[in-house]
Amino acid sequence: MLHALARPKIRRGSALVAAAVAAALALAGCAATGEASEQPAAAGDGVVIEHGHGSTVIPEKPQRIVALGWMTPDIVAALGTNPVGIEEVWGADESGYQPWFEDFVTEEYGETPEIIPFLDDGPNYEAIKELKPDLILSLYSGVSDVEYERLSEIAPTIPYIEGPWNPSTWEAMTRTVGAAMYEDDKAEELIGETEELITTLADEHPEFDDKTFVWGLTLNEGGTDLGVYLEYDPRVRITEALGFTSTSAMDSFLASAEGDNWYTGVSLEQLYDVDADLFAAWGGSAEEGEYTVENAIVSRWNPIANGSYVIYADDAEASAISAPTVLSLKYILPKYVDDLAAALQGEPTIAGE
Repeated sequence: MLHALARPKIRRGSALVAAAVAAALALAGCAATGEASEQPAAAGDGVVIEHGHGSTVIPEKPQRIVALGWMTPDIVAALGTNPVGIEEVWGADESGYQPWFEDFVTEEYGETPEIIPFLDDGPNYEAIKELKPDLILSLYSGVSDVEYERLSEIAPTIPYIEGPWNPSTWEAMTRTVGAAMYEDDKAEELIGETEELITTLADEHPEFDDKTFVWGLTLNEGGTDLGVYLEYDPRVRITEALGFTSTSAMDSFLASAEGDNWYTGVSLEQLYDVDADLFAAWGGSAEEGEYTVENAIVSRWNPIANGSYVIYADDAEASAISAPTVLSLKYILPKYVDDLAAALQGEPTIAGE
């Protein structure tokens, strides 16, 4: 699973567009009528983005974008286009929108996108088609071959780049969406602004330097393992960017991980061998957080015993840092940094509903 350094696969130019169109027509049985025939075949120059299901031609700057799944709606909005439709995702409040996204699009565009009703068996093709998109983005997804083909019949579609449910880094995802929207320069500008925010916050907290940490999950009742995230997880990467250092036990975490998982488990019996100055985690409720830190074994682990922990059980806060974007990081980082600083002073946080 290529989480860390994946880059968008982007090509430009009429020759490349022609080749991609020819391949698309071959896969589609060389259809000569209907929506598929109105796709990039008529285009001159354009952008071609390679992804997990092949490649997609975007013949001109899109105006009506459907943004499916996590992260993508934030990036589209920040790059200058209010999506015409999005799905309700984890971290949304009663309005159906994640708070930072709703605040941004309301202020920037004066309205929120239409929420596409969720279906248990895949994308809501009819609802998406009614929005008349000229681009469908679903980078943080597990879009299947069949789903990709059906979405592509509606509009040019970009699914995951490297693999199912692998968004790569927030920077790479921003660049991919920026290329698809013909907004490469704006994408780099947003990345630069966000990296500057991270650097500024890190500089304001030199006490973070060389402090070790573990990012994990709360315990379920009766659980015997503490879930922990691996080095390529976005929560871990963001915390390292703020000046912290991952636990020296990370190598053993990686060795115990199965398949493409971005997390593993540590037996409570081995927890005392995991060196950490701070523990950050998320869970389903504040009660789960309390249950975790009051566990007879966990409560004696160094960061818990010292009150050096931050636990988020609020869905919005947890999703903001779990699937970071140029919008969600502005929303969560100031609070996250304050909570980390307090935790190092023995003032823990358990925030949740």
